[in-house]
Amino acid sequence: LASSSIINESGILNDPSMVARLIALLPEGQRTESQLRENIRSPQVAQCLQRLTSALAEEGASSFNSIIANFQLDPSDGAEAMAGGNPIEAFLNCLLKDVERKEGVKRIDEEEKEMDGEEGGGSGETKEDGGNDGDGKMDES
Repeated sequence: LASSSIINESGILNDPSMVARLIALLPEGQRTESQLRENIRSPQVAQCLQRLTSALAEEGASSFNSIIANFQLDPSDGAEAMAGGNPIEAFLNCLLKDVERKEGVKRIDEEEKEMDGEEGGGSGETKEDGGNDGDGKMDES
């Protein structure tokens, strides 16, 4: 059963980069580590985790597929765990693979921007060939 104690035991809150990413998701005025920990221990989060766990584990494959569709995840990422009878692990695998794909795309985009900045000198000036530092926009004049 997913719970705030399992979150604490997982060690995820010992990773400063993960804590920073989670804090950034909190509402304005609550973006501190103590607020993050308080939110994770809140009855509202506990209830959400309990309902999600119940929906994944007790309501069968149709519920699992509905949840996966609502989160816009790829069910094939959790197929092995689902076949083994562990829908919670399957959901987490789907979620992790989705984050990995998105983070990979984000890293590639950041690397491309860095490369464009190096090639164009980062000055924002027009290149000799009439380009505009590789931002992909055409000169409409």
